Amino acid sequence: MNMVSIGVLAIVTAVLAIVLKPKSGEIAVLMTAACAVMILLSVLTEAKTVVDTVQRIVSTAQISTGYIAILLKVIGICLLTEFTANTCRDAGSTALAANVTLAGKILVTVTSLPLYADILNTVLGILQR
Repeated sequence: MNMVSIGVLAIVTAVLAIVLKPKSGEIAVLMTAACAVMILLSVLTEAKTVVDTVQRIVSTAQISTGYIAILLKVIGICLLTEFTANTCRDAGSTALAANVTLAGKILVTVTSLPLYADILNTVLGILQR
């Protein structure tokens, strides 16, 4: 699905949700969530292209696969956090959305700690020379 199709689907769903919300708020929320899942699933089909490109870069540049794994995990956490927080906000639960966002930030930090440690060790090794 291209961006124009995604945009049209999102706008039509948003307008329908606005129209339906006063009469049937539950259906509006479910419709919005269904649209979000459809968009997410259509974009996830492009994940193979991303993985293939990353593998080509790793093999060409001889980068440690551990660093790439950390990068992909962090990207996944960010995307899932954004999707979940936006869904919570749309459902009217801003406090839950804020907690999801905070949890995502903490998980990104924890996931990337090995990378920070390697960078710090490299800098310290250079400074000690």
